[in-house]
Amino acid sequence: ANPAIESVQVLLKTEGRPLDADVELWQGPDNTPHKMRVYVEDGALRTFNAVIGTPRGPNTVAIRNIGQLEFPLDAVVRPDRDDGLAA
Repeated sequence: ANPAIESVQVLLKTEGRPLDADVELWQGPDNTPHKMRVYVEDGALRTFNAVIGTPRGPNTVAIRNIGQLEFPLDAVVRPDRDDGLAA
């Protein structure tokens, strides 16, 4: 955990199957998470991409696949750079 990271990029996709996931931002150990529900009918055609602010470190981003077991997803969380392109 690097407190200098002010935002992260979250990318979610599937191999053409439905994408159904919960994305949570946890800020500190005692806080209630900020939650986002993501649903896409075709995760290859329409991938999910978001930038989430993570100020005042320590932060945790949790991603849970809540879709059926037959519909796995790929997830990437990485620091967002100032130029808008993730490293």
